Amino acid sequence: MVSKSFGEDIAFFLYLVPIVAGIVYGVYEWYEFGPHSISMPGYAYVVVSKSPYLFLGSLVAICVGFLIELRSTPVNERTTIVSANTTRMQILAIIVLLFSLAAAISSANYNFTNGVGSFLTGRYALIFAFFLIGFSILLSPRQLVGNVKLNVAPEFVGLLVMAISPFVLYGCIKLHLPYNAASIAAIAVLAIGVAIFLSGSRLFKRKPVATQDRRQAPKIAAPA
Repeated sequence: MVSKSFGEDIAFFLYLVPIVAGIVYGVYEWYEFGPHSISMPGYAYVVVSKSPYLFLGSLVAICVGFLIELRSTPVNERTTIVSANTTRMQILAIIVLLFSLAAAISSANYNFTNGVGSFLTGRYALIFAFFLIGFSILLSPRQLVGNVKLNVAPEFVGLLVMAISPFVLYGCIKLHLPYNAASIAAIAVLAIGVAIFLSGSRLFKRKPVATQDRRQAPKIAAPA
């Protein structure tokens, strides 16, 4: 059994795999298809965002990192480790979404509307983020019972709405709507999902500050 500190170090590096691998693969494809281009070639973004090897490799890295850290932690501390990993997975999901969106906008010659359309078409980041958030919530049984259930519901709903946005784009195109109109509709659905997710996410809520009990203990009269 590996030590706790060594397990934490391995888990940390494995959690970086989706980000580092995505950036390295994206830079490689950028150099292959447009070495002198100031924006990422569209085909390069499609190759990276739809790569099953990158997607599956990232999932395996996250799962292995979590299991190694959990196994290297004493039994009485594993509940704390699971709670820490749920937040870590949610942060990673947001980072992956932001990096993917930035790459998509670059692949569209820095046109925001077309970039979001490419982002929704790629789908990899949305599916990966949905998996991470869903898995992070399921890791902690306390999040599925009691009052906590109400707190995580917006995260599920927000991600579901975000995951629907590519299908909105596809459906609008199949209905022969102009691409700009289809992109605007998909962006609107995506924005609604993001708003719902952020409004209910525990990552963006301050922890309640414990209030001091202002009630004073009854004074005891001194004996005469």
